Amino acid sequence: MSQESGEVPAFACCSAGIGRWFWVAWESESDARALAPPLASGFEANASRAEARAIERVGGEVKRLPGKWASGYRRGGGRQSSVRRAGQEPESGESKPPKARISRFAGRSSRGGGSTRLSFLYCVTEREPPDSLGHVTVARHRIVKQNPRKIHVDPEPFDEDEWARRADADADADGGGESSADASKQRTLAVDRVMLRTEGRFRCRHAQRELVFYASEEDGLRDVEAALTEKHGWCAVLGVRFPCTAESIKTAYRRLAMTSHPDAGGDAARFQEIEQAYREALAYFARADDATA
Repeated sequence: MSQESGEVPAFACCSAGIGRWFWVAWESESDARALAPPLASGFEANASRAEARAIERVGGEVKRLPGKWASGYRRGGGRQSSVRRAGQEPESGESKPPKARISRFAGRSSRGGGSTRLSFLYCVTEREPPDSLGHVTVARHRIVKQNPRKIHVDPEPFDEDEWARRADADADADGGGESSADASKQRTLAVDRVMLRTEGRFRCRHAQRELVFYASEEDGLRDVEAALTEKHGWCAVLGVRFPCTAESIKTAYRRLAMTSHPDAGGDAARFQEIEQAYREALAYFARADDATA
């Protein structure tokens, strides 16, 4: 199916708790949208291994989908309707997805077996060694409270397993009061709602580092990947965009060398420019190798 339509296999990865990442791969993005059964899925110890396992499973050229496709599939026990992209029309008989841009999912409640609606903002950043480079990483930050002007979020990434353990502990305790998850007087970061809506992002400082919050995972991925593509000049020379890999860089270089090499009738200055960009790109990916050496 994917070969006939010109599509390539697609995969998505998401955190499944501390030291545990879930991956799922489909024959194509169309199959993922159509809720078709995936080719394979599984768990790995970290994001890099999960991504590598998915790529190894489908092989060749592959498209990376946002992490919400994997987390929605995992939480839904195989049902992927919760990860349809904004603007996509539902199938016949299927209800339309909510229009809210701030992500939500129903977590377990500490009272009476009900559900607690959790909302998130997203931090999307360039991966740093020792993780594999060429992609970005997404972290969910739980919205603790909000008002018409501000959204107050947890400064630390959301840990779904830890949240479930806290909910179970509250359920085992004597009822009557607020749950520890709701009543804790934790420190939060204030996000300006107007700036988030008008600029598409909000920057703030936390523990000597800058955090950039987005209302949706897709907004963050699109913005950061475009910024990284513009930042690294070798992308334009080699004709690649983020997300990319060392292998995709080598493939792009070989393709350009076939026509740009002076022995093939190409311009010598142009070929030198391509070679310089190729060396810079390989040096970028070598950072991860040096960190793990």
